[in-house]
Amino acid sequence: MVRLLESGAAGGVFPGASACVLYRDPDSGAAISVRAAGGALARGEAPVREATCFDLASLTKPFVASAAARMVSRGALSFGVLVDEVLADARGTSLAGVTLERLLSHESGLDAWGGLYLDVQHEVGSAAARRWIVSEAMRRDGDQNKGMVYSDLGYIVAGELLAKVAGRPLQDVVRAEVLAPLEIEERVFYAGALTAAARHQLAPEVPPTERCDWRGRVVRAEVHDENCAALGGIAGHAGLFGDAESVARLGLAWLDVLAGRGDFVRASVRDRVFAPRPGSHRLGWDTKSEGGSAAGQRMGPRTFGHLGFTGTSIWSDPDRDLVVVLLSNRVHPTRSNTKIKTFRPAFYDGVVHTFDG
Repeated sequence: MVRLLESGAAGGVFPGASACVLYRDPDSGAAISVRAAGGALARGEAPVREATCFDLASLTKPFVASAAARMVSRGALSFGVLVDEVLADARGTSLAGVTLERLLSHESGLDAWGGLYLDVQHEVGSAAARRWIVSEAMRRDGDQNKGMVYSDLGYIVAGELLAKVAGRPLQDVVRAEVLAPLEIEERVFYAGALTAAARHQLAPEVPPTERCDWRGRVVRAEVHDENCAALGGIAGHAGLFGDAESVARLGLAWLDVLAGRGDFVRASVRDRVFAPRPGSHRLGWDTKSEGGSAAGQRMGPRTFGHLGFTGTSIWSDPDRDLVVVLLSNRVHPTRSNTKIKTFRPAFYDGVVHTFDG
């Protein structure tokens, strides 16, 4: 893997990257982890380490959806709860009568994205800004939105709903429901929940992402996504930082669930999460598309995972009991670099080819 990552850095796919292969030993059942890193945090900076934390971008979504699944599994929440029953601002919008399940499976009818951060009239990160952005997200429904429309806005609303039901901030919900049970709470975190001093200390250790015109600086130790930044760095669609092995632990937890191992969620919740739906998305996850996929060609047909805009990805193959995570900062210094689109499937194919021997 090191050679693959070094070749990606040398070819300008990203400044640096880390990766993890995680699988169950077929004899002992023990989790076996293989980690690698290549390139640098940025040009002229320190090398990326195996434990380097990256901005996970939309890999936040599977963590948030997993928190919801865990709450449902223990009876603290229902996938069938109506958005407008929990969030008063949803009343009178197109989300009236829409369930949490539809939000988490991208079937709410909300638009994919919107530059809400550009219009908010309140101090960024304030409670007033947060309420305005969430309320506005609820109203961004396109008449053309039918079936599955992958939606950051839907996950913004879902994150707010989980926090409301739990009676505590979203970062505490994700930590209690997912990070602590998987014992990764020290390695996966919302950077927006850190103190200013902690973010300052973190900055030299994490890769920078893009130069943001809105913020007037290169983004580092704070979330790349502008809407999430305007929300204070904590949202259902983005905001988490983490290292490759810790992200892989989430994929392995779901592989264990599918294999009937462990108690991460009940079997009935598992079946709901992976129920067939329009398009490739399930509840919190994407699946491998026929005829071509960001997961490459070699992973099995039941493979599930997710992509993140900053250059992050996770794919889990139930047929091999295998999780592969690739984290990078391909958006540094600009998101116009799209070489990851060809590198990523080749990387996953190369890893699986080696794994198969």
